[in-house]
Amino acid sequence: MPLNTSLDSELIHLRLARQDRNALFSKIAGELLAKGIVEESYPEALILREQDHPTAMQLETMGVAIPHVDIEHVREERLVVVTCPEGIEFNQAEDPDLTMDVNVIFFLLLKEKDAHLEFLMKLISLFQKTNEMNALLNATSTEEVMRILATHLD
Repeated sequence: MPLNTSLDSELIHLRLARQDRNALFSKIAGELLAKGIVEESYPEALILREQDHPTAMQLETMGVAIPHVDIEHVREERLVVVTCPEGIEFNQAEDPDLTMDVNVIFFLLLKEKDAHLEFLMKLISLFQKTNEMNALLNATSTEEVMRILATHLD
């Protein structure tokens, strides 16, 4: 996914208050539906996919999650970024019975079946850069987030 076409400052949400995961999913899905970026099936698909295949991972200084859906629920490729310093509870990818607090969430909206593998590799590379991830979490402007992502994900 070419990042320059998928990043939209309106889809970057910084420093959200702690909330229920499904409330966050509902907020993001509603926004994406209103913009015509996803299909009507997206909200339910997002919740079901995350329940069946949790995406939360613990990094050195924070938790991250990469919720995503199958391509038939997506109209336009986008990346939604959410930061929540207090954390949002997600189930762990490694052990779905356990929960953890997630501070940075990347909603992947992909149109090509195998595109997520390459993009996930870039994200995982970014996850290994503690300073950059801390800068993302502590960012106070969408421009700052877009600059960090453009540097590390293009």
